[in-house]
Amino acid sequence: MITSRGFGLGFLVVVAVLIAPVASAAGRQPKPGARIQECRNCPELVVLPAGTFLMGSPASEPERDPDEPQHRVTLTRSFAIATKAATWNQWEACARDNWCEAEAIDIALRTNPDGTRIKDYRDHGRGNRPAVGMSWHDAQRFVGWLNWKTGSDDAYRLPSEAEWEYAARAGSSTAFPWGDAIDYDRGNFGMRGHGERGPYTEGKDVFGDETAPVGSFPPNAWGLHDMHGNVFEWTQDCYEADMAHAPVDGSASTEGDCSVRVFRNGTFTSNPYMQRSARRGAPYAATTRGRNYLGFRVAKTL
Repeated sequence: MITSRGFGLGFLVVVAVLIAPVASAAGRQPKPGARIQECRNCPELVVLPAGTFLMGSPASEPERDPDEPQHRVTLTRSFAIATKAATWNQWEACARDNWCEAEAIDIALRTNPDGTRIKDYRDHGRGNRPAVGMSWHDAQRFVGWLNWKTGSDDAYRLPSEAEWEYAARAGSSTAFPWGDAIDYDRGNFGMRGHGERGPYTEGKDVFGDETAPVGSFPPNAWGLHDMHGNVFEWTQDCYEADMAHAPVDGSASTEGDCSVRVFRNGTFTSNPYMQRSARRGAPYAATTRGRNYLGFRVAKTL
């Protein structure tokens, strides 16, 4: 299903391929701003336009990290990205089809990195909250399920780092898409201090030490929710600290250390510097499971 929403009432475009002469109509590229949802439990995606942006942070940005070198990236083709992080409802639908693991993720969430059980483990809730605890490889299983479910030819995938930052910035060049200071009316964030980490509530951020249901805060200018705060999100890229071989076309990097993968975004306990558009998550091994603050969102090649 593809819908396009403008300034007026949304409208639904349904293309039914009945005879060969109309097949070309079904292959038309959806326009930027169009929404795509191809099955009941598939994520909703929004089509983003092609464009050029400065990836990374300028030297003048407070609290920037040295692995954020600023460079120009040109995405020559539009692509689609999920409006929200993958949810537990969607993960469990994948598990019912025997593509994704359920029990193993639950065990990992209740287990410390040293293998001992977490004494005071508390589930943040399931349903429409972001699915967490999945490794990068688990996220790959999910996109494989989407491709199988929808009959796509590897079109579903994780976003590249460049695509993720392009989507998060939504045309902005400041530390956050709304400006240079954290705003607790716009996301589920942690404590204010640079050296601090932990739960915090202020303004519309009432969730404290837990994830918020996806879409609890207003979307950015391109219709994307929770690109800042709530949970970290895996990207496709291998990690390279200096980004010396970073592609300039928006594709994922296959250079550097591919045993670890980059994640983006901040979390419900992260401080403001970790929530910035340019911030690259300290890489985790691609096999990492059990982090209750690490999830993912999907993208799709059009």
